[in-house]
Amino acid sequence: MAQSGHDRKIGQEIAGRFGGAQEMKPVHRPVWLRSLETHAGLVSCLVVHGEVYDLRRNPWTTEYQRIPEMVAAALREGAFKSVIEWDPVTGVHGRDAAKWETLASSAGPTDARGATYAVAPDARFDSAEPSPVTVEDFVAIVLRVLSDKTAQPTAFVANLANFAFSFGQNPSQSERDLLAQLAKAIVGAAHPEDAGPKNLLVLITPAAHALPLSMLPGPAHLREVVVPLPDRQERSTILGDRLHQWRLKNRPKVGQAGYEDLIDALDGMSCQDILNIEGLSVRCAETEELTADSLLSLYRHGIQTSAWEALSRDKLLSMPAMLEERVKGQTHAIEKVTAVTIRAFTGLSGLQHSRRQRMPKGSLFFVGPTGVGKTELAKSLAEFLFGDEEAFIRFDMSEFNHEHSDQRLIGAPPGYVGYEEGGQLTNAIRKRPFCVLLFDEIEKAHVRILDKFLQILEDGRLTDGRGQTVSFSEAIIIFTSNIGAAEIAPTLTDEETRKAFNSSVRDHFVREMGRPELLNRIGDNIVAFNFVRDRGFLAEIMRSKLGSLRAQLQDKYGIRAVRIAEERVFLEKVAGEIDPTMGGRGAITALTKWVIDPISTFLFNEVPDRAMCIGQTLAIELADEDLPRVTLEAS
Repeated sequence: MAQSGHDRKIGQEIAGRFGGAQEMKPVHRPVWLRSLETHAGLVSCLVVHGEVYDLRRNPWTTEYQRIPEMVAAALREGAFKSVIEWDPVTGVHGRDAAKWETLASSAGPTDARGATYAVAPDARFDSAEPSPVTVEDFVAIVLRVLSDKTAQPTAFVANLANFAFSFGQNPSQSERDLLAQLAKAIVGAAHPEDAGPKNLLVLITPAAHALPLSMLPGPAHLREVVVPLPDRQERSTILGDRLHQWRLKNRPKVGQAGYEDLIDALDGMSCQDILNIEGLSVRCAETEELTADSLLSLYRHGIQTSAWEALSRDKLLSMPAMLEERVKGQTHAIEKVTAVTIRAFTGLSGLQHSRRQRMPKGSLFFVGPTGVGKTELAKSLAEFLFGDEEAFIRFDMSEFNHEHSDQRLIGAPPGYVGYEEGGQLTNAIRKRPFCVLLFDEIEKAHVRILDKFLQILEDGRLTDGRGQTVSFSEAIIIFTSNIGAAEIAPTLTDEETRKAFNSSVRDHFVREMGRPELLNRIGDNIVAFNFVRDRGFLAEIMRSKLGSLRAQLQDKYGIRAVRIAEERVFLEKVAGEIDPTMGGRGAITALTKWVIDPISTFLFNEVPDRAMCIGQTLAIELADEDLPRVTLEAS
């Protein structure tokens, strides 16, 4: 196929970066291109939207071209004698720019409107030159050609069409008048007696909603063509063309499992992304060659080493003991969390679903009585894995119990208030991809939101209202619930309690909500927590909270130490008054009554000046009366 100087220059430049067209093999025509070829000439208007700023491999020349250039090339390969390219920045340009001069010179005064039809045949796609042909002048000629039944098949390709209308779905009155004329011309271009190709207008835009499509004719006259991200075959072709130039440690070869895994790992990326990753590999090789996983982590998250790769076997061996320091009486739950973490560390997480390994590192469903450590275990896990409790992100699902609550998670659709802000969930995971995500009281969420969780658990990614995709592949997802807590008696054994909670969860999602698929995604990772019946565990919970109390008194009052007379006896006495159904929250309530309130009362009534406390010891002793006695002692 012959090319203009402009097309050839762009194609050679990009092909040079990809190794040159001579090294490439013919590729298949993707679905979107076949759809374009099918509808071109049948209808009078096509709207091409999606990944229109990306590169694609031209199946006729095997060069890599921008989508608008490839659309024009496909139309020329078809029945169109002339393909006139235009955009609001460059104006008319491309191979058939001379045809525009002919059309403009033959236009009547009404059509031409006195415009100067300068063209830019060699103008670049990203040229900053002012447009010599305005949208009004361009549409005036398009209207005349579409209505001309005798003209040879001519196609007009309008790139950046979203900038042609200032208000998208709410155009001005002058734009509405222009659209009305355009709609009439599109309908009038359909000739029942003519089976040949019709003159065509192609509007190219990143998002279809940026165009006032509701004011144009329906599908009989206008069709949409969606350009998706490269599919697996296209990604395989790109790697076949270019992987030999990637600077990688242990670069995989065709036929190896690592090669197939790399193709899958690039899922969700554009052709331009893949080109960028190649350039990053070359730049990083100046200091140290990276593995494929490290390179992708660096490109996605800006860090060379994944937080998961930073874990060590020795650290994981200490995991149960470290979690038990904060979560008492839940050995079974800690063992399950440890098993899921080890699976993620060994790289085998998600293999039961597919080889793509894009699912979250782990998914868990915590169920049990209130106050037994479900949230505390999630916090502890975040601090253990990522070294910071800020990596714990919690969403209270009782706030998402309305039908449209999902818009708060992923962002409002285009055109709605708050669209540009994005969603709370997608923004959070984009800011901190290595995290523990907790969805608290999942049974209170609206059923519509469960669809989003299914997508997260299955594909490991979610697209927000702005069309941007975020990945959950580095996160651990935890759901919590109190389902069955009101019906299950605390007198049951631990094993009976776990079976009862598991049964309650399954009945709720299968029978009441009719959504068993969520449990199918979680598998056997439903973790039932025990009632905290042991008074010793309750005393340990209170003792663990005393550390933060001592630190607060030190910071604010300068109190050197807090001494509880016969601390073990004191805490056991307090634990004896806790309702076991209240679990750890009952321990916190009891600690507030027996320790925190007496201390705060003493400080308020007996310490008019904080300087009196500096370097002193705060003593707490059991007294004959109900509450303990608090005094200050010289250290």
